[in-house]
Amino acid sequence: MLSDNQALLIILGLLFALVIVVVVFVVNSSRNKMLQTTQQQIHDLHLDITKEMSDFQLNITNAIKNDINSYNEYTVNRMSNIETNVNENLRVNMEKTNQAFSDVLVQMARLQENQQNLTELSKDITSLQNILTDKKTRGMFGEVELYSILENSFGVNDERFHKQYKLSNGNIVDAVIVAPKPLGLIPVDSKFPLENYNRMYNQDYNKQQQEIARKHFKNDCIKHIKDIATKYVTAEETSEFAYMFIPAEAVFAELYGHYPDVIEYSYKCHVYIVSPTTLMAYITAIKAIYLGQARNEKVGEMQQELKKLANEFNRFSERWNTIARDFEKTAGDVQSFDITAKKIVNQFKKIDNVELEEAEEVVAHEESDQ
Repeated sequence: MLSDNQALLIILGLLFALVIVVVVFVVNSSRNKMLQTTQQQIHDLHLDITKEMSDFQLNITNAIKNDINSYNEYTVNRMSNIETNVNENLRVNMEKTNQAFSDVLVQMARLQENQQNLTELSKDITSLQNILTDKKTRGMFGEVELYSILENSFGVNDERFHKQYKLSNGNIVDAVIVAPKPLGLIPVDSKFPLENYNRMYNQDYNKQQQEIARKHFKNDCIKHIKDIATKYVTAEETSEFAYMFIPAEAVFAELYGHYPDVIEYSYKCHVYIVSPTTLMAYITAIKAIYLGQARNEKVGEMQQELKKLANEFNRFSERWNTIARDFEKTAGDVQSFDITAKKIVNQFKKIDNVELEEAEEVVAHEESDQ
């Protein structure tokens, strides 16, 4: 038989073993439960993570789709704007190109016209050169220009100038200008010393040949001056001087610029060298003399007309004074009429303001006092 201590020890051992078993069971149960909880949490976490990953992936996908759609829409709009701008620029450039082509065509037409004009001008220059080469035709050219200036200045008037005028000595001058007395008839003869003038500036000639041409040019001018002075200036028929008309301004400028001795000789011979421009100035002076002479001849008639005009003006002044007095009287009457009208208007205003009733009340009160 077991003793009490042994039994107690056995019981305590059993109890201890039981406690250990219970503790182990509790621990195992707790661990299993915690493991299950952890597994459930891990599962739930996995589900959450999976859901969040799915949501994130969906959001990312939607965001990418939205960005792609926005980018596509922006790209489409941008391309549309670019296409619109390109089309507009193409249209504008096309219009400018068409306008430029039109301008080019117009300019080409003008160039063709100018080319035609240049061709005709070249023909005219060639014809003029041919005319100026021959002495006879050159003389005719100078006469034509002289007659043109006279006709432009005086018109077709035989009382102011004559063409191809025959003098009493039998010589025929190109033209005479009929100037007022004491000038009388002014002979005008056309001279055109062109041959030696051209040789003077011909580059194919050397200096010696050009110098010889200058001397011949000077001698030609002196000869022309002498011929005009001896042939066309006649006493008691023409004026004391004559004009030598040079149709070319360049030749005229050459004489006055480089040949003062020729000009001085022309003054001594009473032959004045003129060009188209200076001849017009002389003719203008002659016309001014005509105008002054005509004015002097009409002075008496003008004075008579001025006297008549003065009488008419005096009569006009008297009648105007009469009308002015009538206007002053009428103005006074109008002013008086205006004063009366204002009084009537003021009276009507008083009636409108019921001042008339107040006046009647005052009158009635005064009568009752009496």
